[in-house]
Amino acid sequence: MHHDRRQFTRMALLAGASCSGLAGSLFASAGSVHVVQAGDTLSGVSNQYGIKISDLRKANNLSGDLIRVGQKLTIPGESESAPPAYHIVRAGDTLSGIAIQYGVTVAQIKRDNSLRNDVIRIGQKLAITGGGYSGSDYLSQVRAATARINVRQSNWKRIVVHHSGIKHGNAKVYDAAHRRRGMQNGLAYHFVIGNGIDSGDGQIEVGPRWQKQLLGGHVKNYRINLTAIGICLVGNFEKTHPSRRQLAAFTQLMDWLRGGVLPNAHRFAGHRELRGEQTICPGKNFPLAAMHARYGD
Repeated sequence: MHHDRRQFTRMALLAGASCSGLAGSLFASAGSVHVVQAGDTLSGVSNQYGIKISDLRKANNLSGDLIRVGQKLTIPGESESAPPAYHIVRAGDTLSGIAIQYGVTVAQIKRDNSLRNDVIRIGQKLAITGGGYSGSDYLSQVRAATARINVRQSNWKRIVVHHSGIKHGNAKVYDAAHRRRGMQNGLAYHFVIGNGIDSGDGQIEVGPRWQKQLLGGHVKNYRINLTAIGICLVGNFEKTHPSRRQLAAFTQLMDWLRGGVLPNAHRFAGHRELRGEQTICPGKNFPLAAMHARYGD
């Protein structure tokens, strides 16, 4: 099993793993029922709903990972007694971007705040309920690692988002694969965000290129690599969606980087949006439109 996984990971990476819609359609709600479709796996369903596999097994009395097409799976919901979090609207915020950040839907935010339309104003206080991730801090390891380095603030002009193209892997696995491909500096990305399989769901791993402030290896264009930070979310988003924790971690990382760490990194792009790259990365199910609305590029 482990040998097959390593072989599959290596083959997919060698084939090019370096490679929209509004938030209301991105997230299925917890506390509902999921009907198993062809190609579904227990880990994939758990990632889709942002819950642990163990919780999914418990809710459905499953002893293993075997599920069948047409099977109805109960999706455990969040505790109704959990207190709401609050988001203070700032310049550039949109309801779809806020929904992605907290792992909820636009409809939920509008309902919880008695909003009749999508208009919000700077300084407005929005109650956020039902997401379950609003209080999570995904940046602790990133801040600790960054405190030990001298960030080349003037160098970084752009942030590019990728998916790995496969559901398995983490920074260590991809680093080894990229070195086998002849990349002297190893891991092509500066940051990797896990999906709960080989690293934590939403865990942000700091790569050596960020620690040493080296150029990226995540796109074909050498000139872009010189000034572009690469963030990779583990998963194949042509087939599945990024988990809510992954998206929450991604927006926290983006907000933190653009909020003062990298004052010149005003440009944001999905890998496929770069001229000449000829790739589907980061996949059709990554919410690029909502992210562009949030980050204004």
